[in-house]
Amino acid sequence: MAMSGTETQAVRAEQEDVVYFHAGSTTCYRKIAKDAGLKGSFTSIPVIDISNIDSPLAGERKSIASELYHACATSGFFYVSNHGISEAQQKNIFDTMRAFFELDHNTKMTAHMHKNPAMRGYEPMLETQLDPRTKGDIKEAFTMGDCVVEAEQDYRGKTGREPPPHITRPQNIWPSDAPWFRDGMYRYYAAVYPLATKLMRLFALALDGDEMAFDRYFKFPITGMRALHYPPMPPDCETNSNGLGAHADFSWLTLVLQDTVAGLEVLNKDGIWIDAPPKPGTLVCNVGQYLERQSNGVFPATIHRVRNKTGEERYSIPFFLTPDPDAEVEVVNSCLEPGQKKPPPVNVGDLYIRRMLPARKKHPTSVKCRDIPEEEWRYDFLYGN
Repeated sequence: MAMSGTETQAVRAEQEDVVYFHAGSTTCYRKIAKDAGLKGSFTSIPVIDISNIDSPLAGERKSIASELYHACATSGFFYVSNHGISEAQQKNIFDTMRAFFELDHNTKMTAHMHKNPAMRGYEPMLETQLDPRTKGDIKEAFTMGDCVVEAEQDYRGKTGREPPPHITRPQNIWPSDAPWFRDGMYRYYAAVYPLATKLMRLFALALDGDEMAFDRYFKFPITGMRALHYPPMPPDCETNSNGLGAHADFSWLTLVLQDTVAGLEVLNKDGIWIDAPPKPGTLVCNVGQYLERQSNGVFPATIHRVRNKTGEERYSIPFFLTPDPDAEVEVVNSCLEPGQKKPPPVNVGDLYIRRMLPARKKHPTSVKCRDIPEEEWRYDFLYGN
């Protein structure tokens, strides 16, 4: 539920018992349970072995889909093991991230996200603030995503079309004098993107019964990949400080590769934070708000945060999968309640821009759109047109 001014006053005296979180662009809150012994919700996150994800036997794929359904209906989170991303690929992306974040500040700032209309690039420490009670999130990040003109993403090969003529500039920005960073990021992107597509088809199998049912939404989807560095949280930091404040992902599906340092926490329905520590050989995955909508709430986009209290440097890299910006996504029939009228479809790009601009109020693209009525906002604004 969105927090009104009156509600803000009502909870001010008991802030320590409230978690603030972002759901899209809206600041919300939820009371935290004081009784850690409550058992009305999930208390751990399941591990799903997907070694048979490419099996020619439909029954083996259906078995994985069934596990996905149960995990997502219960918690919105799950780990995948035997995912096919090699140890060498994982080592390479962590080496790449560490080397980038060790660069001097000025070099990293050559790719500052404010220089990119698509809101991609480098975010310095404390630039984001997902909890209004803090000075900012104790992390730095670099974001890249889908781009129709960067050769590594093979727009022509994936769609059979030429890039739209009105898109003339890259949607990503890269740091000067560090070509190895782009190369390392794209090596991992090339490994995780196909895995996300395979999982998407398992979700189609779980919800629709047809593995290819969702393919029409993912011809050249919105993607995001975010390299994250969490330094140890200072011992004298604010009580409510986070590496990354509580939020629900504005994506369809998120796949996260963690290093060996803990910090990810997931909020269950009882208001209890559940640890989602790194597990060797796994990625931790979660439902985003588009899939929550498509499943009619059967799969929740669960709130989560990162707090690095280990005293060590922490690195992770989430990959976000969201349908094509021109896709019209509707609720799956199997997820409708008896007698429920199907809600109208959602245009992915229209909803995306209505979340992105308010969430980045200081970004030049948002500033440029301040005097434009919201009903006139278009996804194309992120192309710099």
